[in-house]
Amino acid sequence: MPANNSNIALGLAATRSLIVDGDVIYSPSGKDEHRVLSSPAMIMEMELACVDAVRDHLNEGESSVGFHVDVKHLAPAPAGEEVVTTATLVDIDGRKLRFQVDTRFGEILIGTGIHRRAVVRL
Repeated sequence: MPANNSNIALGLAATRSLIVDGDVIYSPSGKDEHRVLSSPAMIMEMELACVDAVRDHLNEGESSVGFHVDVKHLAPAPAGEEVVTTATLVDIDGRKLRFQVDTRFGEILIGTGIHRRAVVRL
């Protein structure tokens, strides 16, 4: 548990959804109908889900900052479709937090990995 008595506990989780729109890349064909979610956009959703999971559990004057990301982008999600990202707090080491992050397009796991954040005083 963080040494500052914040209310952070294992299992905290948050889910975010996004309609794939502006943050896309084109598949190798270059055709407009082959626009898919970009890896940076997926990673941003993962980070924001981690922030959401702990935001209300930090003490006043604290925040969390990311310091390590290790994710795999496994499959595409087409423009216009919804993707859902979940972040779950799976480890606490002092003021360091480790989240399992997963992004899905329907039932398909399109991204998975670990995102690490540190609790810091502002």
